[in-house]
Amino acid sequence: MRRKGLAFLDELRQFHHSRGSPFKKIPVVGGKELDLHALYTRVTTLGGFGKVSEKNQWGEIVEEFNFPRSCSNAAFALKQYYLRYLEKYEKVHHFGEEDDEVQPGNPKPQLPIGAIPTSYNYQQHSVSGKFLRIKDTQMISFIHSKTCEPQQNKY
Repeated sequence: MRRKGLAFLDELRQFHHSRGSPFKKIPVVGGKELDLHALYTRVTTLGGFGKVSEKNQWGEIVEEFNFPRSCSNAAFALKQYYLRYLEKYEKVHHFGEEDDEVQPGNPKPQLPIGAIPTSYNYQQHSVSGKFLRIKDTQMISFIHSKTCEPQQNKY
């Protein structure tokens, strides 16, 4: 990686650290580390993430990285990695949008649109939780599952 790319990577790491979303490893596509600086430069040259996605240019960008032909999902991977590592950085540093910075230790619990969670919340399907929802013809109320006492409906 060239000197400019290393400086960019240091700045990107600092940006993520200040937002409470640090990363240690560089993403790997097609068996080699992804050059995040080259990806950022190319995407911003084409108008940014929004324009590239709108015009579906991820396939064109993939060709510039010379990934092996066996890497059939490279365009999807580049888009996802851009969302994870570069999209917010682009908004702040390329388009000059305000940075709604998150304090370290208190990261935002949200994923970018289109992101795929790395874990699955199995408890979201649990019916034996603290509250059960009972639908009446006239109202919806919440009943505490252990005491069977109605709780105040906030909906």
